[in-house]
Amino acid sequence: MTIETEICVIGGGPAGAVTAMRLAHLGRRVCLVERAGFPRQHVGESLAPSIWPILEMLGLSGRIQQAGFLPANGSVLHWGGTFERRGTGEGQAGLLIDRGRFDSIVLNSAKEAGVRVLQPVRAYRPVRNNQGWNIQLKTDEGPSLIVSNFLVDAAGRQAGLGRSYRSASAPLLCLYAYWRAPTGFGAQARVEAGHSHWYWSALLPDGIVNAMVFVDPVTCTGLSPSDRRDLYLNLLAQSTLLSPCLEHRRIGPVQRSDATSLCEVAPPAPDLLRVGEASLTVDPLSSQGVQLAMGQAVQAATVVNTLLLRPEDTGIALTFYNNRQLERVRAHAGLAADFYARQQRVCDTDFWAKRATACSWVGCHSENFEEAELPRTEHLILSRRTRIEEAGIQTDTFIQPGIVVVHHNLPRPVANIEGIPLAPLLGLLKKPAHAQDILSRWSGVVDAQKAKRILAWLWRNRILVAAR
Repeated sequence: MTIETEICVIGGGPAGAVTAMRLAHLGRRVCLVERAGFPRQHVGESLAPSIWPILEMLGLSGRIQQAGFLPANGSVLHWGGTFERRGTGEGQAGLLIDRGRFDSIVLNSAKEAGVRVLQPVRAYRPVRNNQGWNIQLKTDEGPSLIVSNFLVDAAGRQAGLGRSYRSASAPLLCLYAYWRAPTGFGAQARVEAGHSHWYWSALLPDGIVNAMVFVDPVTCTGLSPSDRRDLYLNLLAQSTLLSPCLEHRRIGPVQRSDATSLCEVAPPAPDLLRVGEASLTVDPLSSQGVQLAMGQAVQAATVVNTLLLRPEDTGIALTFYNNRQLERVRAHAGLAADFYARQQRVCDTDFWAKRATACSWVGCHSENFEEAELPRTEHLILSRRTRIEEAGIQTDTFIQPGIVVVHHNLPRPVANIEGIPLAPLLGLLKKPAHAQDILSRWSGVVDAQKAKRILAWLWRNRILVAAR
């Protein structure tokens, strides 16, 4: 059997399902191949509150709210020599989820959007040709073939799709197991630093706790499965926050998973994008892997739609996608390094020292400057580091050329602030001027209160500086 489609997505996790669903919403013909039957077990049970805008935009928030997942009101930390609670009772809660059920909800929504889902079906390594891709499949009914114009690789970390990863962190290995929840084990993620390792745990909806220990992989070199189990149990016994699990029944074996941050270095192509863990993975400290995958998937769908319908914008769309990937890697590598450095200050072992600085190639940069109020009497001028240039701008359907402001204090090029194009405002600042004079120049373009907020934002990010 041969299946002809416009786009083939390999992988039915959140990254693949959201990419396929968004493309279907945009009118594209999509076939998704997933090798496992759902629901499946998958590590990654904690979602930060910032997941809700993405779920709302995708039309998934109602289904997720009805799924019975536990609200995660912050976290309990034992880190840097202190105990603290973060986020408890502050705003909308995050979620502690069963990934098997969560992934099923997202994939079923993709089916309802018109995506043709083949599952469980194994896809062999795709072969590129002049018209697109041939993807051989192995199914219960025998071999078959997908012929597709475009390929989206969302198959996670699995090998076989010609990837070239580069480490964005020191190697990290996760040892984990599931336990019956101890009495009083609340619905907050627990994070704790050890001597040369750290812990993470979360309560799942059915009264089960996933208790993880993150170690340097060399710790497990040469160990048998039973030795790894003993190492895990011994480390768990040293934890203040997780050791109560040992008083209850363990469900299943001690498992392991690579938790190293990775970045796929091959650039995106006019007929191929990688999304989710096939593109990048971030340090598990952030608990944002699922959210990042889904957000990137939305961008990927917009890029694919552009490549198929507006080939004249291919270069700007691919550059946009590649730059957003690198920005995610840099931002999360910097955040993780800062968090590891906090623990290193109270426990200066090799484990913490190796992780307290981001890998040099990542190029994390943040300028430390004191927060200061906008000066009223000094002349202000654009920083010499500010650039105004053409770049890709994302809309609901396409990546299109636009004029953006670029500065190393900004995580990405910025086209608009509060819906106001930024470049024309900066074009009115050719010469040094007082704050009040700048606001007067802008008075015919933007209302007074919004102008004040934009001016303060420019100063806060040192796009505007004091004239010397």
